[in-house]
Amino acid sequence: MTPRPRPPSFADACARVVEDPGADHSLATTLAPVRARMDVSEAASARTDARRELLAARLPADVDRVAELGCGTGTLLDRLREEHDAVGVDPAPGLLAFAAARGASVICGDPANPPLRAAFDAVCAFDAAGTPPSAPLSALFEGAYATLRPGGILVAGALSDARAVADSGVETYRGARYVLERAVDVAPGESAVHADYRVTDRRTGAVGVTSERTPFRVVDAADVREALDDSGFEDASVVADAGVEGELVVTAVRPVETGG
Repeated sequence: MTPRPRPPSFADACARVVEDPGADHSLATTLAPVRARMDVSEAASARTDARRELLAARLPADVDRVAELGCGTGTLLDRLREEHDAVGVDPAPGLLAFAAARGASVICGDPANPPLRAAFDAVCAFDAAGTPPSAPLSALFEGAYATLRPGGILVAGALSDARAVADSGVETYRGARYVLERAVDVAPGESAVHADYRVTDRRTGAVGVTSERTPFRVVDAADVREALDDSGFEDASVVADAGVEGELVVTAVRPVETGG
C-alpha cells in the first residue's frame, strides 16, 4: 500500500515565511497548515456542520456517490464520507494533503473542469469552490453538470453579501517554536480579503512578514439562475440565507436525457 503523503506542518509553513518573506505565500500554498488550523476553529466547524445539515435536507435518500468541488482541507468531505462514497476535488495540493491524510479520496484538479465525468449522484460546491472571480459564474456549474449523471443533483453556495467575509481582526497561532499572527481586513468597496502575516521564531528572534490578497465575488439570485440555465440545469432553486448567513443556496438537477 502506498503511504499517504505527510501534510506540511505548521513549523514548515512558518520557517518558509521567515526564510523568504518575499515569496508568494498564501493559504492555498505555503500557509496551508494555517488554513487547516482555521478550518477546525469553532466558527469554521459550525459553518461546516450547517452545510452538512443543508446537504442532508436536500440530497435524495438514494444518493450514493457524491463529489465535492473545492474541498480544501476536507472538513466537509469528512462529514460526507460518513454516509456516502465521496470524492473531493481541489486545485491546491497543499490543502488536499490534509484531506488525504485522514483517508479521504481526493483528486487535484480544477473545480470548473474536474477530472470526473457523468458518474456522480450529487455534486456539492461552496464559496465558488476555488474558481477565480474573473471566470464566468457558469464555469463552475458547467463542471458540476459534466460530473453528474443524468438526473443527478447539484447543491452549491454562492456569496451574496460581502459583509459575510468583511470581519476584520487579528488571529494568533502558536507552535513549539513559532508564533504566527494573521491580521485580516476588507477595504470598503473592494472585493478582496487582505491578510498580513507576521511570523516570529521564538528560538532565534527572527521575524518574517508577508501578505496575500484573495479576491471574492458577490452575486445575486438572478445571476445564479442565468448561469444555471446557461449550463443546462433545470428545476433550479436559489434561496438566500438558508445555510450560512450571506450565502445563496443553490439546488438544480441535470436533466434526464430522453430519446427523440
